[in-house]
Amino acid sequence: MNIFEKRPLASIIFIGLGGFLLFALDNIIIRCVLVCLALLPIIIPFIFTFFKTKRNILIIISVVLFLSFLLSYLYFDNYFYAYEVYKNEIEVVGVVDEVAASSSYKLRLKIYVESINGKSVKDYTFYAYPTKTDAKGIIDGTRISFTATLGGFSDDSRIYNISKGVNAYANDIDNIEIIEYTDGGINGWLKRTKETLSRYVISISDSESGALLSALLLGEKEHLSPKLRLDFRKIGISHILALSGMHLAILSLGLDKFLTFIRIKKKTRVAITSSLVLLYMAITGFSVSVCRAGIMLIISSLLFLLGRGKDSITSLSVAVLVICITNPNAIFDVSLWLSALATFGIISFGESLPKEETKSDIKSKALKYIKLALLTSVYAISATMLVSTFTFDGFSILAPIATLLFSALAEIIMYLGCVMFLVGWLIPLGWLVSPLTNLLTWLADAFSSIKFTYVSSNFVLAKVVIIIYSLFFFLFMFVKVKNRKLFTKILLLLYTITLLVPTVATAYQSSQETISYLGNYKSDVILIRSDYEACVVNSSQYSKSTAYDAIEILEDANVTHLDKYYLTHYSWSLDEDIETLLSNVSVDEIYIPTPRNDDEDTILKILIKCVESTGATIRQYQEYESVYVGKYKINLLYSSPYGETSMNAVAICDRDTIYTYISSGLLSKNSNNIFHKYISLTDYIILGDHGKKYKDKIYLSDCYEDLDGIIIHSDNIFLEQKNYKFFIENECIVKTHPEEIIYLPRKN
Repeated sequence: MNIFEKRPLASIIFIGLGGFLLFALDNIIIRCVLVCLALLPIIIPFIFTFFKTKRNILIIISVVLFLSFLLSYLYFDNYFYAYEVYKNEIEVVGVVDEVAASSSYKLRLKIYVESINGKSVKDYTFYAYPTKTDAKGIIDGTRISFTATLGGFSDDSRIYNISKGVNAYANDIDNIEIIEYTDGGINGWLKRTKETLSRYVISISDSESGALLSALLLGEKEHLSPKLRLDFRKIGISHILALSGMHLAILSLGLDKFLTFIRIKKKTRVAITSSLVLLYMAITGFSVSVCRAGIMLIISSLLFLLGRGKDSITSLSVAVLVICITNPNAIFDVSLWLSALATFGIISFGESLPKEETKSDIKSKALKYIKLALLTSVYAISATMLVSTFTFDGFSILAPIATLLFSALAEIIMYLGCVMFLVGWLIPLGWLVSPLTNLLTWLADAFSSIKFTYVSSNFVLAKVVIIIYSLFFFLFMFVKVKNRKLFTKILLLLYTITLLVPTVATAYQSSQETISYLGNYKSDVILIRSDYEACVVNSSQYSKSTAYDAIEILEDANVTHLDKYYLTHYSWSLDEDIETLLSNVSVDEIYIPTPRNDDEDTILKILIKCVESTGATIRQYQEYESVYVGKYKINLLYSSPYGETSMNAVAICDRDTIYTYISSGLLSKNSNNIFHKYISLTDYIILGDHGKKYKDKIYLSDCYEDLDGIIIHSDNIFLEQKNYKFFIENECIVKTHPEEIIYLPRKN
């Protein structure tokens, strides 16, 4: 079938949005290719006579592409990147929209800018990271002024921040002054209303049920436990917790049935539903997925009231266009594309169904409902597979089944929640909802505990298979097929293959014995994998960025579950590191040294509280006590107590190979020579850059003739040319300041 046949408006909108998105990518090669492609529709009719009859359509396509390129260039290149417009120190006045913790001593302020250097500015948004002392008294809605320089985001976070409309972050913040406290205008009122409603929902039920209802009805996920959120992600149903079109469809359908029950006429029902949809979109913060669904519903309602036919594909394209016109940054929002593509898949499945007579018996109807629901889920997942694969590097193989089961449960819970919302202040109905929310939580835990539920797609073969499958799937949307049943069977076969390839690859990879290392400015992370177990040894100046480094090495190594997380020392920001890690990866056990002073004891108590709802277990260990990961043994050789330095040393060994990590400060002149002894006994040595209280320059000697590998990640350790030559001649691997993950070989 050609789903865009006789839908010229939808076709033009999708072409224009694609051009706008691709031209926003700051790559000269991509842009040159796009310009050439935009010229092709004009050139083709002069080369191929077959296309002469469609010359007008091709010219329209070319014009649409060039317009989208121009708008993309004007918005992103000439306006959006504030740090390129303002390169010197500037004075900013703006209103704080959001206050969040960035680290143990810093806050992150999201600021809607009103003026720069005294000149009025509109639609700029900055992130500022002042200390908690400097930001004292600043809350949502506070109008502040400060001086700063602007910087751009790293490649890893650039697209995400663009999607949130954040133009730059403020450096060297100074002279922070509170001008006045405001109510935040309409946005502040909507945010306070949402928070009030969320607190009300939680107050009329127990805390766990209330937290789930608050997420399902209002999109407020802050009260959910990290474990539940991770469980939903592992089984491929995060969209159930993230407010989306599904939730709006459930609520609007329920409202329509209620209005039908009380005998309200259809046109009146449509008007009431559309009005309440607008209100719901506002209260829930105009999230892109809800806006997409809401605009589609309103467009369909208007077509009905005007007596026109329903066209879901055109409604979808117009909805996405409206969102991107009002908020161009949304073009980079992954949630918008996942929502739009999933809807596209569902609509496509509905249009591909042949018209058949329905059987009357209940069993046949039930089986047909389950079959159609599973196929609908498969089509929705197929449409989003390419985006999710390259965004998240993994997916759940149980997603279709889990979506069918959990969506049905969520729908019942939402309807009961609406009843509770209306009469819960008068009649206690928590006993109706609690059993269902407990069942949903238990099922999520049971599903996520299944081995290889969530598999990595970060394999070359897996990505190739997924690309081929996605091309085949979308080809089905644009090509007329006579035998749809046969094509659907082939589609399901290919879908099964796309699940099997990464599952087998993940299972095989987890059986391998490997040790890998990643180091950067503040991070030293070692990954050990053996006998289907995985462990990260983290010897770092702990912070959120450290956790992301651990996540990066796990994604690169295709690890989707961590059995052990081994910490070498304490830090006041350790809880932030753990929270960030556990919100992205499931961890069974966290190992940490037994506290040696009151500060460490306090940090441990904070850490225990931090992980109590995550399913992870904290285990303490003594110095020189062994922790086993498959065939490997980890021993902490040295760890300085909190308050001194972050210097530490750890050894990882199996029967024939020893890997030793040593903070390079431990090799300074004032240190005990025992650390030099450790080097002489090891096979592979990693010299980290921690313990900033030393300034000695250390020259690594050639006396360590038995070393098989040296990784130097320190500005204080040097190899003279003759020593470097000595190690190379002795077939010793030498890496200095590596910028990529290094896989350490085993000794032959």
